[in-house]
Amino acid sequence: MNDVWETVTPVEHALLICAQEASGILAYVEADIDDGEDYEPVDLVSGVLSLVDRGWVHVHRIEPWTAPDGRRGADYGPPIPRAEIPSVLEDPATWDEPHDSSWLGAITLSFTDAWRELHRRR
Repeated sequence: MNDVWETVTPVEHALLICAQEASGILAYVEADIDDGEDYEPVDLVSGVLSLVDRGWVHVHRIEPWTAPDGRRGADYGPPIPRAEIPSVLEDPATWDEPHDSSWLGAITLSFTDAWRELHRRR
């Protein structure tokens, strides 16, 4: 198989980097898009949907989490169903940096088992 990184658009590439980074909320994905690339917010939405449709990423909200010892933190919520993703991403707040430095409710991506398997075969 061709190197998958050669088959994605610059926007999809930035989104895959977002999924790879532990702190990769969508508000920060624009920093990973090449400076010379022209894109519109609709490109970001279609890029997310393209990666979901290929089975490479899940879309999540960051949710509160409590450790067994009572410490509070944050973790990925369950994957957002494909049918709901377009309406979730239409909200401009999805792409804005959190105002209170809390990522709770922010949208992020994670790799799927299909993505991991793709890279094991290389």
